[in-house]
Amino acid sequence: MKNYNKTIRNIEWLGEGYCRKYLDFWNKENLRENWWEALKFFFSHSFMRGRRDKLSSEYYYFTIKTLEDYFSISNQSLDRDYEKIKEQKKYFNKKCILKFKREKKIGRGNSIKHRDFRNEIAEENPIIKLLITPEKIEVKWGNETYNKKIFLGNDEDVMMVLDVLKFVSDDNKNIYNFIRNTIVNSGVKTAYEELTKMRAISDKIATFTIRDVGLINSGIVNKDYEWAFPVDTWVSKIAHKLGCNDKGIEEIKQYLIEKCKDTDIDPLKFAAGLWFLGFHSLDILLENCLDEIEIRNIASAKNVTKDNSSLNK
Repeated sequence: MKNYNKTIRNIEWLGEGYCRKYLDFWNKENLRENWWEALKFFFSHSFMRGRRDKLSSEYYYFTIKTLEDYFSISNQSLDRDYEKIKEQKKYFNKKCILKFKREKKIGRGNSIKHRDFRNEIAEENPIIKLLITPEKIEVKWGNETYNKKIFLGNDEDVMMVLDVLKFVSDDNKNIYNFIRNTIVNSGVKTAYEELTKMRAISDKIATFTIRDVGLINSGIVNKDYEWAFPVDTWVSKIAHKLGCNDKGIEEIKQYLIEKCKDTDIDPLKFAAGLWFLGFHSLDILLENCLDEIEIRNIASAKNVTKDNSSLNK
């Protein structure tokens, strides 16, 4: 790599692009004052679980629309609507699903696909029933808007939604404020530990959420970056290109965070930029590079290097 420090700084700059594209949509004051907006913010992160982002986005829109309709949520009656959620708290317990899995000896499999799940579990719990019942909803993905029939097709997502609703109904009315205040008052690690208590909230989801809360509230995350530095496939691949030979998530985090410190750049923006670079690499190439470089010259230079190296063996 010809100019390592420039590469690191460019990735941080792409983190600015991430903020403009994905975070400017969320109004900071609205997140702090509106518990429903805060819940939507959290779900927009918690569904991004090791599958196609487009499918995760569809699950997000389905869940928001389903809950919004069931509880008749409106910005004009948010206090009353929150009380309605608290009144339904008994339905937010995932134990019925876990018990069903044990009794049917499903193990790590998907209990929703079991022939008895709807009759024995969903019919007894209106929230679960709604979440596994297909409904045609409007989805926005990139520049595309379309209608599609969607439902939550696996029990991990259903249990995650139940856990989040239970958390909110336990007088943690605004989950965004909870995360932000926990970071400020008790530290990043404590916020991470609280989030990972919820079903299906893994290291990646917890650090992803904390990172974005930190980006929205500049300065509240100023140490312990490992608890706010998500590593997914994109980040892992780019880390290896940057010279990281480790394969473990914790080792990759530490390597990249140290590079940020050495170059005096913001680890949170750098982390966002890594994902942005991986996910939008084609767009970045088309918009910024193809009209300025001669790829055939680069390819020729690489072939010469390869040929020379083989001759020296």
